[in-house]
Amino acid sequence: MSDWQPAIRRGELSEQGLHAATVGDHKVVVLLADGEIVAYRDACPHEGFPLSKFAERQDFVIMCNKHLWEFDTGTGEHISRIPRPQCNLKRYPTREVDGMVEVDLSAVPLGDPGPITAYG
Repeated sequence: MSDWQPAIRRGELSEQGLHAATVGDHKVVVLLADGEIVAYRDACPHEGFPLSKFAERQDFVIMCNKHLWEFDTGTGEHISRIPRPQCNLKRYPTREVDGMVEVDLSAVPLGDPGPITAYG
């Protein structure tokens, strides 16, 4: 059963931005990737640092500035020098309803340890 929760208004998204949102107890980043709305867990899989605070976007790449890990904006795939498929970003399903981006919390990404309450 789906659990769609509001995250951010579509009009607040920019083509090059990473937009932090809290959805239920989950912190996510929402962005546009080649026109598609995507949402990822707001944590670099390396050490859990929040992407919304430590990452920047460079066209089709999200780079966590804490340790320079890079991810594909559209797939969340880890694309740094050494391939680490177990270190891809955790993606949530999204949809747009009446100008509001919603995230499906029933589809908590595989390997997601649950709600984030604090960062290291």
